[in-house]
Amino acid sequence: MKVLSRTAGGVALVAGIVMGVWLLGDIGAMAGVVLAMLGFQALTRKVEGQHYVSAALITTAGLIVIGWKHGVTLTELGLGRSTWLTGLIWSVGIILTIGIVIGIAGGIPRMHKYFADDRVSDADGVLTSRRVLLDIPFGTVLVEEFAFRGLLLALMTAQWGVVWAVAITSLLFGLWHIGPALEMHSAHQEATGHVLVTVGSTVLFTGLSGVGFAVLRIFTGSLFPPAALHWAANGTGVVVGFFVNRRLRHQAEAAALDPPA
Repeated sequence: MKVLSRTAGGVALVAGIVMGVWLLGDIGAMAGVVLAMLGFQALTRKVEGQHYVSAALITTAGLIVIGWKHGVTLTELGLGRSTWLTGLIWSVGIILTIGIVIGIAGGIPRMHKYFADDRVSDADGVLTSRRVLLDIPFGTVLVEEFAFRGLLLALMTAQWGVVWAVAITSLLFGLWHIGPALEMHSAHQEATGHVLVTVGSTVLFTGLSGVGFAVLRIFTGSLFPPAALHWAANGTGVVVGFFVNRRLRHQAEAAALDPPA
């Protein structure tokens, strides 16, 4: 079943890039991006490390070809050289702010339950470092930000205007997280309700986050700040979760060795 899913994902990825480059004009480009992203998600389900990052880089390269074919400029993508310095300054500020906020949250015992994710608690330092420094920035953030806040936002703005572009890309970003929400429901100790509640709340939260990312992208003129926010939120959460879960594990081991009288 897993092999069939990944095969279908690979076919969808290639078909999406072909559609985006050669078929149905700008509408075909947008549909091709969505199809390619769905293919990427199916292809990389429960895949990590170099294979995940390689798939993300290949997918991003295909999206770049779609953008080039349809004349999307670097400025329209949020990658114009004139925005680099401003984008980097915003990015540093965002990373520091998010790091401090999540770090403080991790130091509050009442908040520890929100970091109780089996995918984080079972990871060692090497695996955590690889996820934060490789998988998340060069896998998740790169392909998602280029697709949703870069290429799709540019194509839809040209087609329907900025308001509809923000709304549609944010909706797609929310729906994109249905699969991850299903995985989170089975792995997160706080996800104890019905799976539809987990999926619905995740889609709503990530959809609204998509609005914030898009507004940040438009306001700064750069793709760097939303990418930094995306990486900081995901990456800092993984790092803090690692230390919180390690502390909780040590406390549990200590309690087991020294039970109350």
